[in-house]
Amino acid sequence: MLKIQENKKLKLGFYPYTYARTAVMKSLLFKKEDYHKMLKMGFSEIAKFLQDSHYKKEINALATEHSGGDLLELALNRNLAESFKKLIRISPYELGLLIGEYVKRKDIDDIKTIIRGKFTNANEKLILNSITAAGTLSYDFLVSLLKKESIENILKSNTMVDFALFANGLNDLKEKNSLISIENAFDKYYYNNLIQFSKILPKEGALFRNFLQKEVEMLNILTLLRLKKAKLGKEAVRDFIISGSRLSNSKIMSMAEVDDVDELSRILEKTDYKNVIAKGIDEHKKTGSLIMLETELYKYLLRQSILLLHQHPLSVDVILGYMFAKDIEVRNLKIIVKGKQLGLDYEFIESQLVF
Repeated sequence: MLKIQENKKLKLGFYPYTYARTAVMKSLLFKKEDYHKMLKMGFSEIAKFLQDSHYKKEINALATEHSGGDLLELALNRNLAESFKKLIRISPYELGLLIGEYVKRKDIDDIKTIIRGKFTNANEKLILNSITAAGTLSYDFLVSLLKKESIENILKSNTMVDFALFANGLNDLKEKNSLISIENAFDKYYYNNLIQFSKILPKEGALFRNFLQKEVEMLNILTLLRLKKAKLGKEAVRDFIISGSRLSNSKIMSMAEVDDVDELSRILEKTDYKNVIAKGIDEHKKTGSLIMLETELYKYLLRQSILLLHQHPLSVDVILGYMFAKDIEVRNLKIIVKGKQLGLDYEFIESQLVF
């Protein structure tokens, strides 16, 4: 569809019915105080809290065959999938196209989950519990990928990304026992495709384009930090950069040339991200961990999605903002559920959440 439309602007109109339904769905999202309530609860109390919320339908439907953490994770995934599919159902054709392009990120996430599971010989049930099927690919199709005998066969059958683009990744898998290049090929496909799609959006999509550029920028920064920490060669690092961020390609590529995380951090402290990354950089210097830095960047991105929700309440931006916020909500709930199961401290679980 993108190729058909590439020389023609996508016409987006005023969709009061879709906006009103999205506003209702947005009102159900958990607030910061709800998360703090759950953090003070035990696992069974959290399960009851979720069962009394907008996750009730999915929890009740799955409770006859599942229990405990498995039940909650499956219910969260199913609710997320139904929320996104509902948006497409209640949207006119043109708006549905935009939503469909956006939710392909969930397809990519699911395929990467399957590949990681296959790579680590994870339990099939565990992999299935982690699949959301919240994108354009059906759950049955994703299960069929999981049944493939090898990662190479999964890539050949993925239907989204041209198999030829995985040549370097498969070579790294065989020679270095690494999935990084394969996962990068998926990410590059998704963001390059979505950036191209955003170019055919009318002026009403300007805020979304800006949000997308910030997201790509954030992902590039995270990628650079991880690869520099892993001491990957400069030439190899350049291959992982996704074009299309607000920072110029030359600026991003110059960051790829630095020698280590400390030098990269000094450069980032001179950008608009100075305040965003400060806590994460300090934590990395103390512990060597990038977890806090990643969390702070995701929090920043969530704040940008809030602009989509509130700045243009009667536009496509509110729909895309809701989808990002919903995705974050499910991520937060999974962290709380898993943290409670593992008996982790309140403060540690809270530090991983994005409000």
